[in-house]
Amino acid sequence: MAELAVAGQPLFTDLLERTGANALTRQLARLPRPAELLPVMATWLNEISPERPCYHPVAGHFHGDACGLTHGARGALGHWVKIVDNTIRHYQIITPTTWNASPRDTLGVRGPWEQALVGTPLPDPENPIAVGHVIRSFDACLVCTVHTLAR
Repeated sequence: MAELAVAGQPLFTDLLERTGANALTRQLARLPRPAELLPVMATWLNEISPERPCYHPVAGHFHGDACGLTHGARGALGHWVKIVDNTIRHYQIITPTTWNASPRDTLGVRGPWEQALVGTPLPDPENPIAVGHVIRSFDACLVCTVHTLAR
């Protein structure tokens, strides 16, 4: 969703202005990506040569810290590594679900899931299915059980 909003995609920014960020807009934001990627993927497939090696070993002495950040289907993905004398000493992955499900930070700012649930109508508190819809809208692959507690 953020990717389309930052890109200023007019249909999507109009939808966000009219309805706000919600489960439906998160699902709709996933639709353009395959249409954009399919032609590029065809090009990538045509560049594959089974006769050429797909891996080239790298010689040398490795020491240092590195990170890689990318955008996955579910959101931001980060990898951090520390290498000492050609040995991995520390490796950390922060997945999109980790970002999205994060608790409040030190300033009390809610994580994305918590913020998205604020104001969600629950027509039937005994069967709060809307809570599951909201959480799953962040990750269409996520199979989760959402537990609710009454006060």
